[in-house]
Amino acid sequence: MTELFIPVPTGKATAAGQMPPPKRRKPDKAPATPMRSNSGESLSSRNNGSISTAPVYHKQCRKGRTTIIKDQEYLDFLEWLKNMGCPRTKLTLAEFSNTGRGMMATKDIKAGEVIVQVPEQNLVTMKSLQSTYGARIARFGKKVNSHMVIALHIALLVQAPERSGWLPYLRLLPKKFDTMPVRYPPELLELLPQNAQVHVKKQKAKIEADYNITLDFLQSNADLLTRPLQYEEYEWAWLVVNTRCIYLDAKNQSAADNIALAPMLDFLNHTHDAKTEGAFCTKTKSYQIKTLLPYKKGEQVFINYGPHDNCFILVEYGFVTPNNPYNYVTVDNDFMQLSIPGESTAAKKDKLELLDMAGYHGDYVLHRNDVSFRLLAGMRLRLVNPFNKSSVATQLAIAQWHNVVNGELDQISPENERLLPIHIERLCDEILMHAKKNLGILARKKTTFMVMHLQQVWIEARDIVLSIIDKIHRKEEL
Repeated sequence: MTELFIPVPTGKATAAGQMPPPKRRKPDKAPATPMRSNSGESLSSRNNGSISTAPVYHKQCRKGRTTIIKDQEYLDFLEWLKNMGCPRTKLTLAEFSNTGRGMMATKDIKAGEVIVQVPEQNLVTMKSLQSTYGARIARFGKKVNSHMVIALHIALLVQAPERSGWLPYLRLLPKKFDTMPVRYPPELLELLPQNAQVHVKKQKAKIEADYNITLDFLQSNADLLTRPLQYEEYEWAWLVVNTRCIYLDAKNQSAADNIALAPMLDFLNHTHDAKTEGAFCTKTKSYQIKTLLPYKKGEQVFINYGPHDNCFILVEYGFVTPNNPYNYVTVDNDFMQLSIPGESTAAKKDKLELLDMAGYHGDYVLHRNDVSFRLLAGMRLRLVNPFNKSSVATQLAIAQWHNVVNGELDQISPENERLLPIHIERLCDEILMHAKKNLGILARKKTTFMVMHLQQVWIEARDIVLSIIDKIHRKEEL
């Protein structure tokens, strides 16, 4: 096997002997913060048993039900970070009763203070891996991206962790990703909302495509392997990258070489109300996370992944957050299946084509106490009946609809506006029916994190549509 190398500063060996060698609604402004799962499981073993479990020792924190983690694996990791040149922080790994593993403030932290700083040489990036893979990728000829290469690298490190110099970090990675919907059994996967199921299918297809390209790459680079790379190994590594990577330049998240793994930084958990800034600092040559909120000693310190709803967070990171203000319910399928009295099949087809041409087809959502403008636009057109494109009356109604969506008119007609809340409520009733059915199924299942996550998603969906129904019954404007 060819030795895998990531440039790191020289230093003495650690205690472990590892030296030398981390269309849903999108944010209006992308956050420069890490993306990772709140999974609290540490990596204690892999297929070949090369990563062993160390004795675990915990120290109880007197504040609440927080347990400071002081096991040998974490102590080895801290020593490893020290030898890698990472500055000390006011944070320590702890087990919290409500979130699992996260980072606790060991001292008071002021607003504006840098809470984590990862030197450039400790970031696992496409650039840092050039010496190992650059020439090989050039010879390969096919297009690869940072996610694929970093995932392959992590998978190969796990095959021979003692030789890599990264064992202390690898030991603290999640052992499995069972809370990720892509890993759900079919009977749970089908209980996800439809838009989340579509998201999972795309994610799984992406993992499989990346794995197949990686296998092609390894056919001519077999010297990198200690054994054949199995799909489960690659999927695990792919999810490590997906849930724990950062964007080095948050303003350019589409850049192919823009992501990195950042040891230590990726143990911070997400909450929607955390206020942080993350960026690469050219002065210190490090990636820094700065908190804009103060923390008291003993409190959990959070970061913010951006304004994402719980379905997105669940599919991408494997957890959900309470009281998430960015939650919404997608009703695209229910809108398509909704039967409108007096609407013929041909008329429905013509209306959907018109919505598509006007840019108002799909992405229909309900927020708490708010119906999206797109859904109102789509429903107003569906409620134009009779609908015959060749008739003068229909052409006039279409023109009035365009004026409404452009803000030049308030309504197509009084009758159209009267019917609007009635049919929005019908959509809400469909969501309530789905929620009641799925919550009933989930109530009969063994309580696991996956089941609890799904229950929360459907309870939130139920509460959102109930808020809309209440608004309709109070005759408030939608």
